[in-house]
Amino acid sequence: IKSIHQTLFPCRKYAAISSSEQRQSYKNDFNAEYSEYRDLHARIERITRRFTQLDAKLKQLLQGSEEYKVARELKTPPQKKKAPCA
Repeated sequence: IKSIHQTLFPCRKYAAISSSEQRQSYKNDFNAEYSEYRDLHARIERITRRFTQLDAKLKQLLQGSEEYKVARELKTPPQKKKAPCA
């Protein structure tokens, strides 16, 4: 039987910290990837704002019009790809 932890975090990269060296190693990994995280977060924020704008515009357009169809298509996000465990 899998533990609850294994069920919730099947792709967990890091084990529980058991030494100061391990803690420092995890911290170094975090710091190395934090800039990329911030860039991706900012990109997601911009995309979210764009979807919000499209949604507001869609509500103002005449349903069935060509503009409505284009805006609705742009508003529909592509299918999410499942990330493999690394």
